[in-house]
Amino acid sequence: MNWLYYLAEANIYLGVFYMAYCLFLNHSTHYQLSRAYLMFSCIVAFILPILQVGALRPVRRVEEAFSTVAPLTPAFLPVVSVAKQHEASVMAIVPAVPERHFTLLGGLWYVYLIGVIVLLSLFLIKLYAMYKLTRNEQTVHGDKYRVIYLNETHTAFSFFNYLFIGVDADEATTIIRHELVHIRQKHSADIILLELLKIINWFNPFVYLLQNSLKTVHEYIADEQTAAYETDALTYASFLLKNAYGAGGSSITHSFFNHNLLKKRIIMLNQQRSGNLARLKYLVAIPICAALLCASTLVFSKTYGWVDITPTSVKSTGRHGMMYSDYIAKRKRLKITQNGVSTITDRLSVGQKDEKVVYTASTITRTDKTLLLKNQHIKVEVIEDSTQFTNKEGKLILPIVNVDGYYQLDHFLHKNIHYTSAKSEKGGLVVVRFSLNNDRCITNAKIVKSGGAKLDALALNGFNAYKGVVNDDPGKNFKIGVYFFTDDYSIFETDSLGKDPEFAGELIITNYKYPISQTIKGYEYDESGVGFPGDDNNMRQAKVVVYEKNGEAHWYFRNKCTSDDIKLLKDKYGYTFPSGASSIIQFIHPKNVDNKRLAYIFDVASYLDAPYANQFYNYMIDSTEYPRQAKKALTGGVVVLNFNLNSNGMISDVNVAKSAGNDFDKIAVNALKSYKLAIKDNIGKHSIAVVFCVAENKYRPVVGEKFKKEGYIGELAICDAKSPFKNGVARYIPPASAPGNSKN
Repeated sequence: MNWLYYLAEANIYLGVFYMAYCLFLNHSTHYQLSRAYLMFSCIVAFILPILQVGALRPVRRVEEAFSTVAPLTPAFLPVVSVAKQHEASVMAIVPAVPERHFTLLGGLWYVYLIGVIVLLSLFLIKLYAMYKLTRNEQTVHGDKYRVIYLNETHTAFSFFNYLFIGVDADEATTIIRHELVHIRQKHSADIILLELLKIINWFNPFVYLLQNSLKTVHEYIADEQTAAYETDALTYASFLLKNAYGAGGSSITHSFFNHNLLKKRIIMLNQQRSGNLARLKYLVAIPICAALLCASTLVFSKTYGWVDITPTSVKSTGRHGMMYSDYIAKRKRLKITQNGVSTITDRLSVGQKDEKVVYTASTITRTDKTLLLKNQHIKVEVIEDSTQFTNKEGKLILPIVNVDGYYQLDHFLHKNIHYTSAKSEKGGLVVVRFSLNNDRCITNAKIVKSGGAKLDALALNGFNAYKGVVNDDPGKNFKIGVYFFTDDYSIFETDSLGKDPEFAGELIITNYKYPISQTIKGYEYDESGVGFPGDDNNMRQAKVVVYEKNGEAHWYFRNKCTSDDIKLLKDKYGYTFPSGASSIIQFIHPKNVDNKRLAYIFDVASYLDAPYANQFYNYMIDSTEYPRQAKKALTGGVVVLNFNLNSNGMISDVNVAKSAGNDFDKIAVNALKSYKLAIKDNIGKHSIAVVFCVAENKYRPVVGEKFKKEGYIGELAICDAKSPFKNGVARYIPPASAPGNSKN
């Protein structure tokens, strides 16, 4: 019912404008300014609700925003695809949905329509009556107007260029002069506009009051100009008294004989003229507009605020170095949760025996939501589809993991643009400009800043090959800067694209294979929030996006996943959420290139059951030193240890069930024996796999399934490189040659 909400807001604003008129301007003799103010009020009151001042909206921080992001499985798809997919799943599970019930809001809508129909009918009847009068044969053509004489009446009124006057009217010349003022100044256009507003806003008493005030101002204007032809204002006032009881015309006309206004007209004829300074009072419209515009932005929650007069261009850097445009949707959407899986879409279609019921954010009611949840076990929420985020400095950013088409585009381009450079090449910047169609797919991609024929072709072919969704405003144009990097940083010494209103981000394509994480079943994935040693709270917030072979992305949020989701991730994709991770800074050094140039983070993940994922994990990471000779040789391995928990929860009877070599075995056994805190787990036999990983080779040995028997608590990963992070805080790691860097 957006229309009713819009009307309610607009009529509130109209009432504010009219009350200001009554307080400050009602007795002013600057009649033309009064007319302009009233007409301005009628128009602006209905424009302000669709305007927004984006700069006034408070910006939510990343932590707050993450709590509102829906876990989507599948990932964001084009609107039609999501709707059809969910429709199919609902129809397969649910055979029928109850009939839609009458609601209070629905009843108000019908009452409103009845009022509109009644007033529109009356308006058309009045227009038809005027049309019949214009067919009168007793007419006289004047200069740009037409006089129509009416038999056996004293009436006199005008309507646009028609002047109606009774043949029996006294002093017709003065009356005609008065009505010609209305005709020349086109007062009838004002009245027709108010009549139309009255039809649309028939429930608002301020519309009727404003129309009466406008008609009064029209009469003041005509009286003032007509009285100038008379000897003095007193003579004209006497004429008005003499003709006070003549017959009036229709409410859509300007009637000379309006005895309801007689007293006011005579008073204003003799009113002392307002001074020039009084004109400044009409500037009250400016602060009123400003205040109402702020109210439109901050007070009213709505989806029809289509025009943002202070839009903010939001960019931020993602995991692969790409910058993202913060997608700001102009509408509300439906979040549908079924069997623990949520999908955000524009519409939900539910099948019945003979028809389908379609729900949207603007039509679904509270009763609909209750019935869908009660009878169909489908939870439906109306949410905002986009959020703004800030970093600690208050700058707007986009969270690393979110439902965002740029993330998929970034992944696709890094995988599919294959850049090989000759020795003489230093790379360069290519700026690609593209449009988004209604399905938010890329169209009309072209080069607007060239980096050379070779680089241009690589970039353009990459964008044209992407068939997925870009989660930004359809119908708009965007620019992305693609940096092709070899070993020369001079390519980055370019003017910033950030000031361009079409700027949507940047990414870096290197002349070597970019590191991409894969599951044991060959599916590419990206993790976020996997946590630092012992940070169990952060681990619960872990998120992962898994890419299908066709590039389609599926998002999973650890604290929202059902048991079926966990099983699907493991069985189909070969992925398991880690219980902890050490983040290693890994330098990339292709042949003949200095290694101090680019780096990425390699997460060494552990998979331990509770209660071993907290304090135990943190202790083992800090206490287990990688064997010196194995570190030099870049070798790793798996040590499986058996141990016993006594009645006090203390570790004892540690022995090696699977050896990786004497050095690995000794270090693993000593670390486990040195743990002297109680563990709240079942008494008896347990086992743990200590996995020694090599960061430079991205090597992680695999634990055989035969060791994962009853009592198995999971994998603890130890890396040959120390993590520079401790509970989310960077720490200094001395160079390898520094004294005391490693134990003897």
